[in-house]
Amino acid sequence: MENNGRLCRLSIGVAGITLGMSLAGAVCAKTETIVGGVTDISESTGNDYSIIQKAVVNFNGADVGWIAADDSTINIEGGSVGKDAPGGLTLSASVLHAEGTVISNAEGTGLALRSLAAAGSNATLSKSKVFGVGIGVMVGKSGDLALSNTSVIGTQDAAGKGVGIDVTEATATLTEGSYVRGDSVGVLVTPAGQRPGGGKSSNLNVVTVDGSIVQSTYGAAIKVDEPPRAGTVFTGTVANIVVRNNSVLLSGNGNLLEVEHASTATFTVDNSTLTGNLVADDTSALNVTLRNNAQLTGDVINGNNLSINSGAQWQMVGDNSVATLALNRGTVSFGDGFHTLSLGELSGYGTFAMNIDLAAGIGDLLVVNGEANGSFALKVKNTGVEPVSPDIQPLQVVHTEGGDAQFNLLGNKVDLGAYSYELEKQGTDWFIVGSGKIISPSTQSVLALFNAAPTIWMSELTTLRSRMGEVRNSGEGGGWIRAYGNRFNATTSAGVDYEQRQSGMSFGADAPVPVSSGQLLIGLLGGYSKSDLDLSRGTSGNVDSYYVGAYGTWLSEEGYYVDGVLKLNKFHNESELAMSDQTKSKGSYTNTGIGGSVEFGKHIKLADDFFLEPFAQMAAVVIQGDHYTLDNGLEAKNNRTQSVLGKVGTSVGRNIALKDGGVLQPYVRVAVAHEFARSNEVTVNDTRFNNELFGSRAELGAGVAVSLSKRLQVHADFDYMKGNNVEQPWGANVGVRFAF
Repeated sequence: MENNGRLCRLSIGVAGITLGMSLAGAVCAKTETIVGGVTDISESTGNDYSIIQKAVVNFNGADVGWIAADDSTINIEGGSVGKDAPGGLTLSASVLHAEGTVISNAEGTGLALRSLAAAGSNATLSKSKVFGVGIGVMVGKSGDLALSNTSVIGTQDAAGKGVGIDVTEATATLTEGSYVRGDSVGVLVTPAGQRPGGGKSSNLNVVTVDGSIVQSTYGAAIKVDEPPRAGTVFTGTVANIVVRNNSVLLSGNGNLLEVEHASTATFTVDNSTLTGNLVADDTSALNVTLRNNAQLTGDVINGNNLSINSGAQWQMVGDNSVATLALNRGTVSFGDGFHTLSLGELSGYGTFAMNIDLAAGIGDLLVVNGEANGSFALKVKNTGVEPVSPDIQPLQVVHTEGGDAQFNLLGNKVDLGAYSYELEKQGTDWFIVGSGKIISPSTQSVLALFNAAPTIWMSELTTLRSRMGEVRNSGEGGGWIRAYGNRFNATTSAGVDYEQRQSGMSFGADAPVPVSSGQLLIGLLGGYSKSDLDLSRGTSGNVDSYYVGAYGTWLSEEGYYVDGVLKLNKFHNESELAMSDQTKSKGSYTNTGIGGSVEFGKHIKLADDFFLEPFAQMAAVVIQGDHYTLDNGLEAKNNRTQSVLGKVGTSVGRNIALKDGGVLQPYVRVAVAHEFARSNEVTVNDTRFNNELFGSRAELGAGVAVSLSKRLQVHADFDYMKGNNVEQPWGANVGVRFAF
């Protein structure tokens, strides 16, 4: 007969033969029972199916009601189960393979894996969806659930669970972007009954989240619990949980994992980043392992054992207490603010990332109430901000009760403003102390930048011969260009060492101006140079210099010459530094400089075409001061930088006639120079530093000028200089002059 538009029919399948009959006048249950054999169903019937006695049923694109399987195998491809209420799929000692299928139950559990005698059920789902009210998927004793690119959702507000693992020896594996969500809890591991006499079982429930997501709307992402039941004895749930390969846990209450009621959880995070707390109550045990660059941001509450290995990091958000901590190339970060980590025992080797306020006398604190054994680096956060008080008192950062542990500052120093401070062991404790402080890398970088500009300006200028070669000719004007490179090793009076490498190009043009005696050339020049500063250990700077100028050169018939230059520069300065804790900082500023040079000399002809050319030079430059701040908070200020350099020397060379009418003019040059400027003061935060390069220097050079024709001349020069606070291991200059 028809019932709600459907024909009621009872079908019984035996050994692949289906017998059916219409039940006139009967109450329609729309249930088909399949007993044994192999059955294929590809038509959407909307019927319910009871499958028993080792039957194998293949559903292919069919929409059916609920399915209950007992000691059988179900294969589903496409289609749906439970499209109409009540729906759902229940396995008892059975096997399910589903792909591209929707399984739902509007009145209860979407998919249930139950055991029969000692045999559990296995379910493998790929590219499928499961919906349930109360529980999305329930896994019973010895059950095995494998999800691949599959979503499971359990609703019902406070009672909704995505996956519920019941009893013991059950496994649930989520892979390839699977998603499990429950209103109350994402995955719940809990026993269904009690063991006589109590006591924990050695049988584990195993949950593996691999490249997948577990979420709870209101509660914990995962919970291991044995809820109280009247008249029963707590035996505790035992669970092994692995979260790996960029998996994500999301919680509604901030707790990724909760362990309660005498339960034990082993929680492993492998190559994943999690944010939230791991919580155990006072009756339970929580053992945590972070490995393979895993990151956990949150608190571990009532943790028993915590292992952080192979580049993994735990970042605390508050005070924490853990019974045993073992590090194996792992890091514990105390997070923002100031916190205390209390340990029963500490072992291994790794890093503790900490914050301190040395002036205020507060900071993060590591407390080991038992023995500490191993080797550990303290990565104390560096800053350019200066301690307010000049009277720095020792600040305790580590306390132990014994053991052979060694603690060292990462980079051996901690940078706090203008200075770097040391770590000192006192008894079994470690303190940051102000004694033995040195200039910090941040300070070194700004002192080097403020000090480099005069050296740059002078190197762009040099002597007349280095700038234009031999200009004694018929008095005609011309154009010239030169390329140059220099290296300097400098030590400021504040004790900052740096290496400077400069390369650049100058060009100019001049024209003769009639005078009563001798020759006068008036010209304009311009150019660019780039200087790289290396302060070692990752701290560097660079200066881009752009300049224009004017010059005049007077040559007498008796060999005397006077050369004057006025030059204006614009400097763009940048510094990038590696602080002692290996973090990076940078800053930049732009300023200008103006200066001039006067050189006087005489060309003296000697026998056999040799010549002597003594000279004296005075050059001075004033570099505009500036105020700038590094992004680590360090402030640097300088009113101005100045240089007054006097130089006397002589060149000795010979004119060698070439067969084609040209002239080859090799020479050597010796000179002494003295830097007269003193007290180029720089203020770093509120500390003043004298940043001068005062002192004398000796110079040695050699070069050659070649007149290839009356109008074309090339020249090359090589220089060495050594003096107080500065050395030039080498300098090179190559130029061309063309007469108009």
